[in-house]
Amino acid sequence: MRFILTFTACLLALATPAVAEVPRLVGSLGQQLGASAPEAYLRYVGTPYFWKLQPVLGASIASTGSGWVGAGSAVTWRAPNSGLFARASLMAGVHRKGAGPDLGGPVLFRSAIDLGKSDSKVREYGVGADHRSSGGLYKPNPGLNTAYLFMSVPLR
Repeated sequence: MRFILTFTACLLALATPAVAEVPRLVGSLGQQLGASAPEAYLRYVGTPYFWKLQPVLGASIASTGSGWVGAGSAVTWRAPNSGLFARASLMAGVHRKGAGPDLGGPVLFRSAIDLGKSDSKVREYGVGADHRSSGGLYKPNPGLNTAYLFMSVPLR
């Protein structure tokens, strides 16, 4: 968790001007690590609302019936003239256990990092990883990690 927060702070400092970002829908398919459950994840990433922070809404469902819905902020850093980018996000949300692992309680935080490339039609493709935990609200606080592939499309 500390790594994601530090990385997010670094991205905020290095991020390109906010006007470069457009609202987009991000879909991903991944694998919950440790729980061995496939997961589908859908996010909306909006235009920057303050400095370089973008609003993010997300929802995921795993094959175990566990689910998560939340909201937060993201920041995107784009390498000049290459299409390469990194996006870090932090969201708070609610978790439904289903037949998945016990994560301590219903309120969970989800931090993520996406690394990818934009194509000529402004679609994005890449890989990502996220971590969900209660941030110490509940004991025990086992957490859950997911690795995924994603694609996004602009909404404009």
